[in-house]
Amino acid sequence: MKYIVNVAAALSQLLNAVVFLGDCNETVSGRCYREKRMWAVKLIDTFFFFQPEHCLHSHLADRIFARKVLGQQGGHDVR
Repeated sequence: MKYIVNVAAALSQLLNAVVFLGDCNETVSGRCYREKRMWAVKLIDTFFFFQPEHCLHSHLADRIFARKVLGQQGGHDVR
């Protein structure tokens, strides 16, 4: 199951980077939540009805990943 989740996250990051010209380390769901695009958040959360507050959790996962990357590079904390 973790493999499927990882592949889905990678595809979301690819979509965000290629189609929406966003950061390659951020998912579409996380980006919509961060940018407060509430119409998109509602649409995505409806699609992922089995995961309450999907976009919020994606945003938090993106931030955790960013902290890990910055920690490995000796960077500063992401707020």
